[in-house]
Amino acid sequence: MIKLFGKIRYHWQPELSWAIIYWSLAITPIFIGMSLVYERARISNTIFILFFLFIFLFGIGLHRYFEIKEDHLLIASANPFVTRRLPIASIKKIEVTYLYIRICAPEFSKGKVFYMRKWPKKYFVNALALNPNFKGEIELIDHLIKQDYFEEYYSDKAKSVR
Repeated sequence: MIKLFGKIRYHWQPELSWAIIYWSLAITPIFIGMSLVYERARISNTIFILFFLFIFLFGIGLHRYFEIKEDHLLIASANPFVTRRLPIASIKKIEVTYLYIRICAPEFSKGKVFYMRKWPKKYFVNALALNPNFKGEIELIDHLIKQDYFEEYYSDKAKSVR
């Protein structure tokens, strides 16, 4: 979760295998550029091109986020020119697991999986559930397998309120 210019963004990643492939390809140019610097006594244009390619791929890789508006959910993917607007009222169910969330809506046939880290996922689900347009349900799928951090968070919050 990042607050940027007054907007709260909840970052996500694609499926783990795709994320590993993408980030491996994204950091490859910087390692090639560093090896070229090590091999040569001067810095060539190729090294600058590889460095800017790394910066570009790194920026695109961080461009995956959710943003909750009043009546819709903005889903930004790695393509900076395509953002999806999903009406919050159309979300039927959100399945929350230890690694990911699945959003079930008519726009997604079987539901769309978004991998998120623990705390952004918790804050995203909490903010979405508190939205007055949200009429769906939130289901914790594997909360008994691992530590239930939602219960732990709310118990800590209840202790601090008293």
